[in-house]
Parts: sequence; C-alpha cells; structure tokens
Amino acid sequence: MKVFPFYLSAGESRSDGNVRTLRLATALVLVVGLGATAAALRWQQQDFQARARNRFEQQVERIETDVKHHLNLPFTGLKGAAGVYAASVSVERAEFRAFVESSNVGIEYPGIRGFGFIERVKSGAVNAFVQAQRRDDSPGFTVKNRGTASDLYIIKFLEPAAPNQAALGLNLADDPVRMQAIERAITTGEATLSGRIQLVQDDRQRPAVAFLLPIYRQGLQPATVEQRQAQLLGILLAPVVVEEIMAEVTARTSGQTRLAVYDSLTDSGATPDKLLFELGGIPGLAHDARPMFETSRVVLVGGRPLTLRMGTTAAFEAQQGTLAPWLLGLSGSTLSGLLALIIWLLGSGRARDMALAQRMTADLAHERQRLHNIVEGTNVGTWVWHVQTGMLQLDERWAAMMGYDLAQLGSQQISDWRNRVPPDEVQAVTAALKRHFRGESQYFECEHRIRHRDGRWIWVLDRGKVSTWTPAGKPDLMSGTHMDISDRQATQMALRTSEENFRQLFESSLHGILQAMPNGSIQYANPAACQLFGLTQDEIRQRGRAGLVDRHDSRFHILVAQAMLSGQARGEVTMNRGDGSQFECEMSLTNYLTPGGEACNNLFLRDVTKRKRAEAEINALNTQLEDKVRQRTAELEAANQELEAFSYSVAHDLRAPLRSIDGFSHLLEKTMANETAERSRHYMHRIRAGVRQMGELTDGLLSLAHVSRTSLKNETVNLGAMAAAVLQTCGEQDVGRVVKVDVQTGLVTVGDRTLLRQVMENLIGNAWKFTAHAAVPEIWIGQLPEDSLGMNTFYVRDNGAGFDMAYVEKLFGTFQRLHSPGEFPGTGIGLATTQRIVIRHGGRIWAQGAVGEGATFFFSLPARVAEGLV
Repeated sequence: MKVFPFYLSAGESRSDGNVRTLRLATALVLVVGLGATAAALRWQQQDFQARARNRFEQQVERIETDVKHHLNLPFTGLKGAAGVYAASVSVERAEFRAFVESSNVGIEYPGIRGFGFIERVKSGAVNAFVQAQRRDDSPGFTVKNRGTASDLYIIKFLEPAAPNQAALGLNLADDPVRMQAIERAITTGEATLSGRIQLVQDDRQRPAVAFLLPIYRQGLQPATVEQRQAQLLGILLAPVVVEEIMAEVTARTSGQTRLAVYDSLTDSGATPDKLLFELGGIPGLAHDARPMFETSRVVLVGGRPLTLRMGTTAAFEAQQGTLAPWLLGLSGSTLSGLLALIIWLLGSGRARDMALAQRMTADLAHERQRLHNIVEGTNVGTWVWHVQTGMLQLDERWAAMMGYDLAQLGSQQISDWRNRVPPDEVQAVTAALKRHFRGESQYFECEHRIRHRDGRWIWVLDRGKVSTWTPAGKPDLMSGTHMDISDRQATQMALRTSEENFRQLFESSLHGILQAMPNGSIQYANPAACQLFGLTQDEIRQRGRAGLVDRHDSRFHILVAQAMLSGQARGEVTMNRGDGSQFECEMSLTNYLTPGGEACNNLFLRDVTKRKRAEAEINALNTQLEDKVRQRTAELEAANQELEAFSYSVAHDLRAPLRSIDGFSHLLEKTMANETAERSRHYMHRIRAGVRQMGELTDGLLSLAHVSRTSLKNETVNLGAMAAAVLQTCGEQDVGRVVKVDVQTGLVTVGDRTLLRQVMENLIGNAWKFTAHAAVPEIWIGQLPEDSLGMNTFYVRDNGAGFDMAYVEKLFGTFQRLHSPGEFPGTGIGLATTQRIVIRHGGRIWAQGAVGEGATFFFSLPARVAEGLV
C-alpha cells in the first residue's frame, strides 16, 4: 500500500513529459489508423471498379454474339430459298409462297419482313414481264418507279404478300444504295448486306437494310464476274427493319447497356446519318455525361463492316454503387478515433492505474498477437498445437476439409495428424518445423498430402508460427492454418502438361510456325519453319517478318487487317527463302495477347508451290479436254443432222416410186382378163401387199424423222379426251368389233399436243391390235399417283397376246417385232417413235407383260415441262 503513493509521486514528476509523449502517440495512432483506412477504402473501390468492368465486358461479348447471330440469321433463310431454286427448274409464285409459309418466318427468323426474289429485266421487256406476273396469280402486278436504267431490278416475289404489298414490283435500279449492294452480290457471288435504307412498306420509315443472295442458272456458282453476269437467274431478298431484328438483343440487355449500330468501319464514320439502331442513347454522341464504361466493336455481316458502340446505363451504374466502401471508411475512421481515444485515456489516467493499464495492455497485446498469427495464415481451417504436450486444437473448417465434423474427430494429438500424412512426406514436414523452431524461418510452411476420410489424398498447405516459448527456450504454443490446394496442384500439373504438349506440337509440327511481335520481329520459329526457309532460328529472328514476306505482295497486309478485325485470317502469300528464291505459301494467321497486353501473331505456314503448279496443269488439261469435247460434240451433232436429213430424204424419195408401182399394179390387175391364171392374180396381190408394207415402213421413217426435227410446243393436254378420240377412230376402222374400254378421268399433262396424240395412237392402236384374238378384249387407260420426283406416270393396259419379258429390250428398237406380220401386222417403228417422243418431253417409257396375259405400257412425263426443253 505504501508503494502505490510512491508510484503516484514519481509519476507526477514526469507528468509534463508524459503528456507531450501521450499527445504525440495519440496523433501518430490516429494518423496511421486513418491512413490504413484510406488505403483499404481505395483498394475496395478499385476492386468494385474492376468487377464492374468485368461485368460490362461480359455484357459486351454477349451483345456482340447476339448481334452477329441475329444479323446473319436472314442469310440462313435466303440459302433455304436458294435450295428451292436449285431443286426446281422454274419457281412459280405459288411454290415460292409455299416455301415462305413453311419457313415460319415470324418464329424461325424474328425481325425479318419476309423473303423475296428480284429479277433483272431489260427495259424493253418490262411489259411482257408484267403480263407474265399477272398470269402467275398476281393480277394487279405493276412496276413501280421504272426509271431510266437499261436494266431494271424488279421485286418479283415478296412473301408474306399482305404486309409487303407496297414493295411488290418496286424497281431498285435507281436507288444507289440498293444498286451498290446488288452489283456487289452479282460480281462476288456472295451473300451481301446493303447500306442504310428505308422500306416503302414501313409506315414509320425507320432505318432498314436489305440482305441479298445471288442465284445462278442450274444452281451453279460461276467462277468469273463475266460468267456470273451472264448466268444470273436473280437475287433473293430479305428486307429487315433493324429495330425489329434487334428486338431480342434489346430484351437481353435488361436496360444495363446502351447500344448503337452504325453502317461504318471505324468510330470516325459513326455519324448520325450512318445510324442503323440505337438503344438508350450513347452519351458520347449526345454530349451528356460520359458513362462509366464504353467501347466499340466491328462485326462483318454480308461482307459489310458494322460498328457497335456500347456503353453503360444509369441502371448499370446504380447497381455498382454500394455502401461497403463508405462503411469501411466510417468504421476505420471510428475505430482509429476510438483507438486514439483509448490511448489518450489510458495514457492520461491516474498514476495508480498505470500498473493495471500495463498488465491490461500486455494481455491485449498478447491476444492481438495470437489472433494476428492465426488470421495471417488463415483463409481456411485453423489449428493450435501445444508442442510440449502434443495436443491439437482444430476448428470446424479443418475437420470439414478432412470429411469429418468436429465432434467425430474428438480429442486429437500430433500423432493422429502424423498418421494421416504419407510416411515419405512426414520427414519433409518435420524438417520444416525444426527450421522454424531454430529460428531459421519466420514461419513454418510446407505443402504435403493428407488422407481424407474417404481414403483419397488431398494436397494442403500448412502454415503457422510459434507464439509462446517455455522459459527454457523451447516452443510451447504454435498456431496456424490448413489450406486445401488440391485444385491448384491439379491446375499446375495440367499447366505443365499443356506446356509440354504445346512444346512437342510446336517442335514436331510438319507445318512452319512463327510467332511475331507487333513490330514485326520474330520471337520463335519451329524446326519446320527453319527447314521451309532454309534458315536457322537466329537467322529468321534477324530477318524479321519483313525479310521473309515478299515486299511486293500486298496480300499479306490484307491478311493482317482481316486478323485485326476478326481475330484470324487465311490466305496465300509469296515468301522469300534464305537462298533468295521465292515460293507460294498458304498462311493461317491468328492474334493473341501477351501478358503485357501486346497483340502478337501466330503464323502457320505451308509450302503450296507444288500444289499451285499441279492446279495450273490440271486447269490446262481441263481446258484442252473441254475444247476436245466441244469439237467432238459439234462433229457428232453435224453427223446426226446429216443422218436425219439423209433418212428423211430417202424416206421421202421412196414414196414416189412406190406410188407408181402400186398404181400401175392396180391398173394391170383391172385389165387382166377373167380367164387369166389364178397364179398370176396371186403374184399381183403379193406385189401390191409388198408395196403397201413398204409404204407403211416409209411412213414410219418419215414419222420418226419428223419427231426428231420438230420443236416442242408445250401446252396443257387432256390425255383422257385424246384417248377417247383415238378409241373412237379405232372402232370406226374396225366396224363390228366390240372392245371393253376403261378410261380414267382427269388424265391431264403438259406437252406437245401433236406428238402426244401420236403416243396415244401408237399405244392404244397396239392394244386394239393385240387384243384381236382375245375372247373378251379389254383396254384400260389411267394414271399412277405422282412420285417424289414430280413425274406423272400414265399407262395403257390390255389383255391381249402379251409378250415374253426376256425380249422387253427389243420392244422399243427400230424395226424390232416380237410377232410375225402374218399374226399381227405392223412395221416395228411405232414404239421406237413413241419412246423418242417421251424422251424429248423429259420422261421415260417401259413395259410389262406375259405371253397370253396381255401387256401394260407405262410412260412418265414431268408435272412441269422444263423451260427450254426441245
């Protein structure tokens, strides 16, 4: 009790100095606390900013992907329409409408106004074109805005028709924007996007674009511009209001991102007159406050670059705001003030409290140090080891990492922990502990495996520190953390494996690979590249990219520009070898970013000199072969024409002497006396029968030649009515004969009326003739269901003499007969003529039969006769 007053009096003698020290310490603590709070506040704000930017970049990537998908969707529909034209010789309005209706435009192609077809029409042929459209289920068709151009590009079809009626018949030749896109589509033969236009069928006259796809005759893809101009069949069209096709993109932004689409390659060209679509306004253009983040992207659609400008909205920026930084600042400032106040109060207390304050401060420092050691190594499970007793104290997280809960583990000793570690790794852990105990390391730290409850091994990082020592200087209490690093170990192993695989791929690739920096210097070259150029890797590095590429070849710079836009490019360039020679090289170029953010290039090279030489030789051989084919074809056509002319001339010239022989034989027969011998009359009858047969053969030859030389005049033909007329003629010529006939109704086709009449006469005449010996003669004439190839098949069936199928191939040969003239008359030319007529119509003819059971002749004709078929 006497010591305490002495302590007070001693303290009073130093009170002035303690006050000054106390003030300085209080100010220092307050400044350090506020500085730490400011640093933590700045770090947290930077962290929020980085997270917000990452979220914005993810939204930008999603929007760019969505825009590309929706803007390329119309080309998918146009390619489907191109398939309709490739599969059909002549697409009519009804067929085109059926395709569009089956495409579900509103569902499969949202935002697209429809699909149409543009036809190139000469100015002098407009009236005929209009009349043709009116006949083709469009009675009110007219050409709008004829203009003065020699070639008109008129919208022939545009379905669905109702909402697009205003655009039907519109001439696009006088619109420079549309014509620029049309000419590019024709000359390149590729799908093309037009510039900014306005659709006449859009009442609001919003910015719009037209998607175009050229198609060529016979579904071919001509190689040259001149061939494309000559073979052009038309241009498929998909008009789109940009606001409508971007509707789904707008919905997915959820008001978080502003978006503007410009018909421009660069930001400098993104002017209001190039604006195609705007969502939420772009502050950079409106001179408003700049958004938190903004960026521009360039996408290629139909060969046309479009600039996407994107920025954050107020809603996005409002979500990024949080009270956490300010709460952290307020809490830190408050704690700093409280700590300073505590120090001030502790320091300014009465002397009698100094001893107690010193003990409390020591206890507080000890507790803070222990907590600091635990927190410093934490982030996962924690442990406390009483070194001298071996007892372990573990937390719930440590137990959960091992597959237990804390109650299941119970009391733990260091020996329990040691039993969970592989024996070959216990030695390394023990060595690390000893180094820490000797003071050689500030912390104990070791990576090792430990057995999970389910028996598998997991990788952990143990880190700790001795907090108290025994009076003898031995470690007493040690605490630390236990972190699961299995994923990190697996990642590191995968990274090492990937690096090794890449190295082997790089070294063993048969293709040359170069890695170039932005300034053109070569960083790496694989052995294949060194062999390709005939240089070592150091020599390639000395030359750089400029020394390897032919400086006169501009194709390389185009590839670099394409790679900058799309991230990759492929093409052919001329390269220089080490010996000065040059070679043609196929190059694939991709971009990648270094850890420092530099845009570098990967160049994959393949020597195609031999392939180019072989292609040139093949092209030359093909040209020679085509010339020979054309020459042989011309010779064959000339020979066929001469042969047809000769056959026609011979058949025609034979008729005059035959008529003379027949006439004089008839006169001679009449002048013969009744008493003339019967044998002479028999001879005269034989002569006239031979003359008649020769006349029939001559008529058959003339008919066959006529079929080959006559041009087809296609029209709708009622085969049922024609068959009835032929049957009536047969009945009139064979009076008294009764034949049961069944003619199916609705036998209608398209073809040459005269030639098809000849087909029916030949087939029905044969049926009539070969049923002469049948007890109850019957003839059936009908049609089979239309097949999948669009062919109508008709048949003529009888129950007459029939034929042996072994000789079916002889039926359609010239002068081929399966029955003797005495049994059934005929020349053997009728079926040959019939086959030639059917083939000229684009069909085919065949027969089935059996001896004594009748025969059936089938012939097929196209449902629509091909245009230009002769």
